[in-house]
Amino acid sequence: MKVYFDNNASTRVDSAVIEAMMPYFTEIISPPSSDYGHSFGVEAKEALDSARETIAAKINVKPSEIIFTSGQAESNNFAVKGIAFANIGKERKTFLASNVSHSTVLDSLSALKKLGFIVKLIKVDSKGFIDRNHLRELLSDSNDTPLLVSVPHGNVEIGTVEDIKEIAYICHEYNVPLHVEATYSFCKVPFDASVVDLATITSHLIHGPKGVGALYIKKGLKIQKLIDGGLQENKKRGGTENLPSIVGFAKAVEIYSQEINERVAELRDYLWQTFEKKISDFQITGPTKTEKRLPNHFSVVISYVEGESILLHLDLLDFMIATGSACSSKQLKASHVLSAIGLPTEVSHGSVRIGLSKYNTKEEIDQFIEHLSSIIARLRAISPMNAEFMREWQDLKDQGAIIEEEHHHDINDAEDD
Repeated sequence: MKVYFDNNASTRVDSAVIEAMMPYFTEIISPPSSDYGHSFGVEAKEALDSARETIAAKINVKPSEIIFTSGQAESNNFAVKGIAFANIGKERKTFLASNVSHSTVLDSLSALKKLGFIVKLIKVDSKGFIDRNHLRELLSDSNDTPLLVSVPHGNVEIGTVEDIKEIAYICHEYNVPLHVEATYSFCKVPFDASVVDLATITSHLIHGPKGVGALYIKKGLKIQKLIDGGLQENKKRGGTENLPSIVGFAKAVEIYSQEINERVAELRDYLWQTFEKKISDFQITGPTKTEKRLPNHFSVVISYVEGESILLHLDLLDFMIATGSACSSKQLKASHVLSAIGLPTEVSHGSVRIGLSKYNTKEEIDQFIEHLSSIIARLRAISPMNAEFMREWQDLKDQGAIIEEEHHHDINDAEDD
């Protein structure tokens, strides 16, 4: 039986979600229409409105402020580029973003930079938290008031949960709107989106369907839509709504409870404790205080081995985990997140990330740790790296004999998907 520990990339769809979606594939087959449409269209519109109300209530905003999208990437592009395009030709051209932001935010900003906009990255500390002083410094430039600040609420790679209320207060002191990338924290950590101006949420990490998400847009915020061609979504996104998935999204929100979070956090703590007992020479990435982390998230860098090798060995044993960033691992370079928190390249390549869900068990964790400890022992036995090697490597770096390449996200050069 395969064991899935990559629930920060996607989750198994709950059977109740599938059941809720089915009638909108086979029975109520019309797209949502006005009250003057036929009965199928009216039923579809009622389902759409109900879903919007459910999701809006979860983050304490008005239903009219929820715009359904195809998911995280579209919502982040909409938030960033929509603000930019609404301000073309004006003096203000600067965007601020955390240097551990998701690639869909950073790559959107890279594209805007080619159009003449200015992008500045906010530093984070060794645990991935926004440097408040640096944020204030960038905001206080009287000659360069930003159009938008974008930060993640929960970081997918190191699990850090940011204090969004505090960040929003700082941004609003300078009358700058705040976009929050809440994809990984949505339903897992309390989030009152009414204190911010834009927020990205999605379905597939809470046991809902893939390919559907939403962007919260605060009423009155000036933003340019990216998809023309219809009056759908409060005239902010043209095109027929993906109603089956939207209904599934709302159902997933409805059934994702605090009890689930507590149960998953208990599993995470059990994994953490078991890992520390069985594995040596590793470093936790992100906060070591569990209340500052996503409840289902555990991440480490393991010394003297490659994360990719661990992943492949585990996959042969039917255990699925992640290493580095799910969206950057194909680029075969060190993670921009791990680099931003100060980890050297030779250390960050040992990155391992485990994402748990309500479908995982302690028995799976026990089996996983048993296999993992054996794999690490075998890999270390053949690895040229050890404690002495790393000391010599550090000495050479200190002497300037080794110059390590920085791997922060290159905001000047967005790569095509």
